[in-house]
Amino acid sequence: MAKRFWYDLQVPKGEVFYLASYQVATRQRTWYHLERNEWSIHFNVSADNTLICGDGGDPGQVAKAPDGEWIYLFRPRLLPDHDTAGTDLIHPGVLVSERLVNMSQHHYRLEPNVTFTPDQRLVIFRSNMFGPAYVFGVEVAKAGSLPSASA
Repeated sequence: MAKRFWYDLQVPKGEVFYLASYQVATRQRTWYHLERNEWSIHFNVSADNTLICGDGGDPGQVAKAPDGEWIYLFRPRLLPDHDTAGTDLIHPGVLVSERLVNMSQHHYRLEPNVTFTPDQRLVIFRSNMFGPAYVFGVEVAKAGSLPSASA
């Protein structure tokens, strides 16, 4: 059985965006806020739960993002929670984003379906940005650098 479930949460739908998680053993709920342009059709979490990737979306998707056509790398960060009511509350957080690949030439009818390699060094995705569909890999790098995609 999975130890943690991740899900797309929009409250209200198409307006405020979270990537949320539920940890089965502890029943802990965490909501990581992200901006409209950072919402993705698909998210994937690294094996050690320290990194998240997303494949963005065009303006026709639920987020209606004007600049959301990117492959993203996210670093989850919990926010200080000074509430003393106990652990049954939702733990707030944010996703600190890094844009890895510009997908503005990609046609989102083909979903990129991002995933991490087992060593977490690459994000693998598919794209038709050059016409036919190819599989690409982009290096996961520290924030501030924009690596190039390679076939």
